[in-house]
Amino acid sequence: MESSIPPALKAALGELRRVRSLKPAEDDWAAYADWRDGMAAVLDSLAANLLYDTDRQQARAEAEAARAQAAAIRARHSA
Repeated sequence: MESSIPPALKAALGELRRVRSLKPAEDDWAAYADWRDGMAAVLDSLAANLLYDTDRQQARAEAEAARAQAAAIRARHSA
């Protein structure tokens, strides 16, 4: 049975799983902030390949939240 998932979407989902699996411990704040930025980039890439507008909006919102979290972590530790 042939997959009905477009190849670009399948690749984006695979990259999301890969990056998610690299999650560092939250007590390593610098690595965690970098990981959140990486997740944001992957979510943006995923959004570009999702089929439905609501899914694209949700992925973009999650990417923005991840970037905001990374910025907040860095701000908290640079003070």
